[in-house]
Amino acid sequence: MYNDSVSDFLTRIRNASMSGKKIARVRGTKMVEELIKLLKSEGFILSMEKDGYHLDVELNPDMPVTHLKRLSRPSLRRYVGYGEIPRPRSGFGTIIISTPKGILTGNQAHKQKVGGELICEVW
Repeated sequence: MYNDSVSDFLTRIRNASMSGKKIARVRGTKMVEELIKLLKSEGFILSMEKDGYHLDVELNPDMPVTHLKRLSRPSLRRYVGYGEIPRPRSGFGTIIISTPKGILTGNQAHKQKVGGELICEVW
């Protein structure tokens, strides 16, 4: 049983990337699918295949995930306005935010002038 599917997804991606695996198998939810689409657009993930309730995620070996941290969790939610969106690694890292306009990167949210719940940071 999974209590927090996003944390489980992030942990599986982080572990697979650090161990050099090409494919990570994660449990599919709508939120996880949106995160995969966003990480795919950022270049961390190459492809995704559905297999029943599970998703097989192919990681990009040319752009491995070296840091992946969950910022907001079910017991402690962290919300920011668009002017307070953090810039990890002086702009070289990526922040993922859940906004009223959908799941966005920090740069996209700042351009659209929308804040929301911090989900994670990746580089």
